[in-house]
Amino acid sequence: MHLGIKAKQIGGVTLIVGLAVVALSALHVTSVARVLLVETKKRGEVLADTIFLRAEGVVAGQADPWAAITADGGLRTILRSGGLASNVTYTAICNVDDVAVAAWVPDLEGNRLAAARELDDLIRAGSLQHLVGIYSPGGAMLEVRRPILLGSEKFGTIRIGVSTLLIRRELNDELRLVGAASLVALLIAVVVSASFAQLILRPIHVIRSGLSRLGRGESDVRLDLPQDEFGELGSFFNAISAQLSADRLQPGGSPATEGDRPDREAALLSYSRKLVALGRLTAGVAHEVKNPLNAMTIHLELLKQKLTAAGRARAAGDGAESAADGPRTDVEPALEHVRIIGAEIQRLDQVMQGLLRFTRSEDLKPQTLSLAALVDEVVGVIRPECEAAGVNVVVEGIDRLPPITGDPTMLRQALLNLALNARQAMPNGGTLRISATPRARRVEISVEDTGVGIKPEHLGRIFDLYFTTREKGSGIGLSMVYRTVQLHDGEIEVQSTEGRGTTIRISLPQAA
Repeated sequence: MHLGIKAKQIGGVTLIVGLAVVALSALHVTSVARVLLVETKKRGEVLADTIFLRAEGVVAGQADPWAAITADGGLRTILRSGGLASNVTYTAICNVDDVAVAAWVPDLEGNRLAAARELDDLIRAGSLQHLVGIYSPGGAMLEVRRPILLGSEKFGTIRIGVSTLLIRRELNDELRLVGAASLVALLIAVVVSASFAQLILRPIHVIRSGLSRLGRGESDVRLDLPQDEFGELGSFFNAISAQLSADRLQPGGSPATEGDRPDREAALLSYSRKLVALGRLTAGVAHEVKNPLNAMTIHLELLKQKLTAAGRARAAGDGAESAADGPRTDVEPALEHVRIIGAEIQRLDQVMQGLLRFTRSEDLKPQTLSLAALVDEVVGVIRPECEAAGVNVVVEGIDRLPPITGDPTMLRQALLNLALNARQAMPNGGTLRISATPRARRVEISVEDTGVGIKPEHLGRIFDLYFTTREKGSGIGLSMVYRTVQLHDGEIEVQSTEGRGTTIRISLPQAA
């Protein structure tokens, strides 16, 4: 699917904004995850400290400290208050064998509690480990622990159980807010980039339309461009257009005739000089477009380097990354998007280079030449390809033609382009006929095929630069043919019937 410059710009801006939004959203989510873990730890530590202070007072001076802990109603009340704390699933005081002596849930008393990972260990791990721990399948049980000392010896442990399922619920609420904000940001990016693309690319569309109109032979084409960087180009274009219109008329205001042009070679050189001016104008347009393209390429390369560095850091991670280090996500999809944008920028640059090749002046080398010799050279080139495709080549009426004046290289390439187009229009074989007829002081050359023909809605556009109906066509060949005919003061016309074939006729002046 072919995308225009506007669509590419909108897609590129939206993609870059999307990548930035994803990166910032991921950083925010991991930061929130760490905050939730730290807050849960602090609440657990407050509860553990409260239990510790009560237990320390209960066991002081007691001959049987465990009996005192079991019998103290205030301590049990504090243990049960753990159920009011967010994310806490159990509270217990265990002996040195991890057997619960007093617990919030009575069923736990007398049972050995299973080993669980300390919440502090998860907090010290990297940001990615925070998310893995919170979103582990089925959830995970974490603990906040506080040792109880009797004298200098460990007497028991206070264990506060925390479920990641409850932490996950809070983080999911934050994710929904982040997702909504990201969607709004992307929509704003699309709308803003579309508006800017329309504003920025309008001068290019206006200039391209003006060039196309000049190429079709319209007179006094004028451009209305804003007074910015494109303003000087618009003024220069209008001056060239006015000069071209003036040169098409004689001093008295009447169109020039064949008799008014005794030196046709001088006329060809004059047209070449006009094309030089147009080439300079187009080069200016290309310069204005290539500057932002180069900037986009540089920044894409910087983005690629940063993404690659992030990927390497992830591969070499030691599990001790802090929250400020940001998330370590898989960067390969992002790199693939960067590569696609880079490829599209290169393709856009190639389009601009094609435009420059089309408008760049060529040193015309007009000379008297034989049309029959040109046709023989072209037929010799295309005949093997035509025979392989089942296309019969027929040449008629070129032996007794008068000589013409022109550049043999340019005319040979133009005829070759027409013949190749005709061959490609006959995928199932057919007949390619090249014929010529002398007219009044001119020579008419016809290239006819029995191929698929051209749709009526496409006939008016086949000579437009970059217009093509073939999947791998460049849209330059027929535009170059049209340009060559104009340079040689010729005329070109097309007749086509869809499903029956196409005939293209070129009329060139005879040699003086």
